[in-house]
Amino acid sequence: MLLNHQAASSVIEHLRSMVAARAAAEGRTDSLYPGLRYYRFSHPIEYTKAQRLAPGIVVVLQGGKTANLGGQLHAYDPLHYLVLGGETVCHGTVVTASSDCPYLAIHLDLPPAALVKTFVTLAEKQGALAPTPVRENFVSPVDTGVLQAFVRLLPTTDTALDCATLAPLVVEEIVVRLIRSNAAFAIRNAAAMGRSATRIQKSIQFIQANFAGPLSVGGLADHAAMSPSHYAHSFRQVAGVSPMRYLRDVRLDQARVLMLGSPLRPSEVAEQVGFESAAHFTREFKRRFEVSPTEYSRRLRDADRSKSAAAVKETAVFDIAAHRRRS
Repeated sequence: MLLNHQAASSVIEHLRSMVAARAAAEGRTDSLYPGLRYYRFSHPIEYTKAQRLAPGIVVVLQGGKTANLGGQLHAYDPLHYLVLGGETVCHGTVVTASSDCPYLAIHLDLPPAALVKTFVTLAEKQGALAPTPVRENFVSPVDTGVLQAFVRLLPTTDTALDCATLAPLVVEEIVVRLIRSNAAFAIRNAAAMGRSATRIQKSIQFIQANFAGPLSVGGLADHAAMSPSHYAHSFRQVAGVSPMRYLRDVRLDQARVLMLGSPLRPSEVAEQVGFESAAHFTREFKRRFEVSPTEYSRRLRDADRSKSAAAVKETAVFDIAAHRRRS
């Protein structure tokens, strides 16, 4: 259900305060959950993303922005979000921002595994999906269910345990709501559903289980019983990214987990997740996360310590208040 302006204000205001607390630094702040990041800019800025963006959703909570995607200009604000349907390069401009009222936004990559799972489930439950014109990028009025799902998502991304157990469930809800909404124009290709979706779903599961091995398009196509060209085409249509892009992102996400949970050097992490060399790993990591593996790990650890300190402070305040009430 789309939000009217009055109904939108309370939900957006709540979500804005949550993002402001998690995005204290200027620029990009990554959450513990892979693919979820926040942006804060205190002045207008123009930039081009170094990486090709994956399917995702950008929710602006304060300020305004334009994005040139594939030669088309899209404008969005707190009453409209941007849905990215496939890999693309973004030339963005934050047009409304100030130190008193900074630009605040959420960017969530839509996991290919969740997209494909939803396509397959909908096809099974509803039969053949109705033909849907596909636009790679789409600006849509904000939706109540999607925004409320983000309100539930953010607290589940503050700890590693919740990231692994609760966050994926809410992300799947967001995916389902988007595919069933007007945003499906950007992410649903009805022609790609059917047997190909089921095969790609199994291939994604195979990649997730064997990401550290020497995988190739030819080998993955053989495993899916498809020709390499048909496999690569179907994978991109259904998942929104190429199979090698998906494999790379799975390896990088696993590298994040290893770096946060152990004192391994980048070269050791690179070897464990399947990269050919530490240099290749570092290059791909910087392309996706915009900083080196070492710096990225440091930032997340600092953020985790800050959250832990805040939690201790909140507990102490609660205990003092409880003691005063008892007295």
